[in-house]
Amino acid sequence: MTPPIIRDDHEGASAAAAALLARLVAARLAAAGVAHLALGGGHTPQRVYETLGAMLPDWSAVHLWLGDERVVPGDDVDANVRMVRECLVAGMEPAPVLHPVETALGAEAACAAYEASLRELVPADAAGVPVLDVAFLGLGEDGHTASLFPRAETLDATGACVVVHGSPKPPPVRISMTMPVLRAARARVVLVTGAGKARAVARALGESTPEIPASLLPRQDTTFVLDAAAAAELDGGHGA
Repeated sequence: MTPPIIRDDHEGASAAAAALLARLVAARLAAAGVAHLALGGGHTPQRVYETLGAMLPDWSAVHLWLGDERVVPGDDVDANVRMVRECLVAGMEPAPVLHPVETALGAEAACAAYEASLRELVPADAAGVPVLDVAFLGLGEDGHTASLFPRAETLDATGACVVVHGSPKPPPVRISMTMPVLRAARARVVLVTGAGKARAVARALGESTPEIPASLLPRQDTTFVLDAAAAAELDGGHGA
């Protein structure tokens, strides 16, 4: 298991996550000349996005995907793409290639269009699953990651790269990459901060169970980046 990275507070954890993402993307650019990075939403990664852009001199060969999106207009305050545009992409020159979910099409059509884009642009493995270079994720207090919620039917999705899912928290309709896509990525970085998520962190790093979707991520090449509060229920053997 990749040991978690633990820092004192949200600022420190965000800086560590940004540095790790920059290293992973830079390494892939050096190896392949292009990199595919899936980004998380919500409030937690905002500070990462505010600092990540300056860590690479050239983002023009980086494709930015959304690991999940809320089915709201792209300029809505709840839209993940809005935060990515404002906190990461704005002012970057040369800019990365941003792939928004076209929510104006409606949930099902937007989902199908995003799947088609992934399959067209991201190289696939032997099973036909697109292989992202890095998936940057978060963790909810209920153990969800991306918009894959506990015990949801979408956790068992096979053959699909992207699914529409009802959310127990607003906004009520989400579009999410599936667990096979997240599992197939070359690397995963999971940023979690705050005492309210400490129990979920401990369970995510414990036994794999559909009750905690994040626990279904591969142990290898998945790095949890935590602040001290989020790491509070881990034993003394974890951390770096």
